[in-house]
Amino acid sequence: MILPLPRILGGRETRPTAAHRHLAVACASVACALLTASAHAGILWDQIGATGSDLPSTGPQGFFRYGSQVFSGEPQYDVIALDNFTLGSDSHIDRLETVIQGYGAWSGPGNIQGFVARVFTSPQAAATGFGNAIATLQLAAPSAYSSFGTGLLCGFDTNLTLQAGTYWLGIQAILPGSNGQVGVVISNLGGTQQAFQANPGGGFGLSGNLIERPVNLAYRISGAAVPGPGALALLAVAGLRRSRRR
Repeated sequence: MILPLPRILGGRETRPTAAHRHLAVACASVACALLTASAHAGILWDQIGATGSDLPSTGPQGFFRYGSQVFSGEPQYDVIALDNFTLGSDSHIDRLETVIQGYGAWSGPGNIQGFVARVFTSPQAAATGFGNAIATLQLAAPSAYSSFGTGLLCGFDTNLTLQAGTYWLGIQAILPGSNGQVGVVISNLGGTQQAFQANPGGGFGLSGNLIERPVNLAYRISGAAVPGPGALALLAVAGLRRSRRR
C-alpha cells in the first residue's frame, strides 16, 4: 500500500457630535482600506502553477502522488501528506487548493465524503497526533473537480488567519478504504524538495509514525497580509485628518 472565520446610550437618544462624525469618517476610511486589501488578495504560496505542466508523472521514488486520506472507520490508517510554507507577515487565508489522484480500488472522486485541511508547526507534531494541529478546517467536497496536470484540482474557500512564520499544510480526502486511496500529486515548483507523511495511528508501521519524501506537493494558498495594529492606527489618523480638512 503506497503511503504515499447606536443610537441609544443610557436609555435616551443622543445626537452625533462633530467629533463623532469625524470618528465615523475615520473608521469608514479604515474599513475601506481593509476592503481594498481584501479585494487585492493574491497567491501567498503556489506549488500548483498555472498550466499543470509542473506536475510530473513520476518522482524520484517512482510515485507521482502520496497518500493523504482519512479512512472512514479505520483511523489507524489515517495519513496526511505535508509540505511547508512561510508567511512573511500575519496573513488571512481565504482559499486553499490541491491536486489529488487516486489509486488502488479508486473509481473516481464521487465517493469522497469531504476534505480536512490541517496546519502544523512541524511534521513531528502531526506524527504525534492530528490533535496537535494549530488549525483544522472541515471542508465540503467540491461540486465539481477539474482535470489538471496529473490529477484533479480541488479548491476550497476558507477563513483562517495565521501569524508570520513557517508551517506545514496537509489536505486529506475523506474516503473509506474500500473505495480506494487518495494522494496529493507531486510538483516541480517550490524550493527544497522535501515533504512528509504522518500516520499517527500507526497502521502503516512507520518508524515514529513519520516518513520523509524527497518531493514537493501540489498545494496552493491564497489570501492577503493582515495590517498590524500600527497600520490600522495610521489609517484611522489619516482618515480623521482628511475628514477635518473637509
